[in-house]
Amino acid sequence: MASFVIIIWIWSMTSTIEVTTIFYQHSIFLRHKNPAHDNGTSPFFSSVVATAQACINKCHNQLSCESLVYDTISFKCSLFEGKNVKDEISSNQVLYEVVKKAVLRDISDYAKYLCNGNSPGYFYNESVPVCYKIDSQPRSMTDAKLFCGESGGHLLRIDTEIKQKFVENLNLETTSSVSKYRIDGKYNGTNWTFSNDQAITQFYWYPGEPSREQSSSRSVGLKVAYSGKWDDIRPYGSHGCICEKDIKFY
Repeated sequence: MASFVIIIWIWSMTSTIEVTTIFYQHSIFLRHKNPAHDNGTSPFFSSVVATAQACINKCHNQLSCESLVYDTISFKCSLFEGKNVKDEISSNQVLYEVVKKAVLRDISDYAKYLCNGNSPGYFYNESVPVCYKIDSQPRSMTDAKLFCGESGGHLLRIDTEIKQKFVENLNLETTSSVSKYRIDGKYNGTNWTFSNDQAITQFYWYPGEPSREQSSSRSVGLKVAYSGKWDDIRPYGSHGCICEKDIKFY
């Protein structure tokens, strides 16, 4: 009887939520109603959303998300790569941990087909996930955008920490004419933005960068010697590029 009471108590403190989408990505979340953590990692993503379910959906769609905290008063949603949060959880916050997250193999193969089936040179990395192509042909920013656009893509947008870690592990090569590779990002004289006009809010500059004069003639590249960290480069300079295609499932 004692063990039965303990089991009931454990389940009264937690509840399980499952999320499945047409992406064949399956996630199971465990809710902790009264957690208390004071160590671990800082969130890699935070935003205001209307409901806890919306926050859960954001975590579900980020493969690197291992836990989340939702504030029922401020509606702030914070996603974490670890399962211990840095700040102590308050009474108006709820912690969810990812018990299991998986991408089923059949949809992964389909994603690879969508990535490179009609676009030679593209590769699909399901852990990010990202569909990308590295090209060492020297191009200006305008020509690089046109080149990526020919295959239905755009310059790689590093808008998450996991995508930044991904490029840091890429084997970028220096050639006789290329030592840097263009990614998406430009300076408009006031702010850094992606080509879709989305503001860049997280930067991964190499120490000492950006180093060019404060002018509007600046864009973003990855210098091979910087091991994936950002370098500010001139838009009209000739560099290699990394393209990205957005995979859409219908």
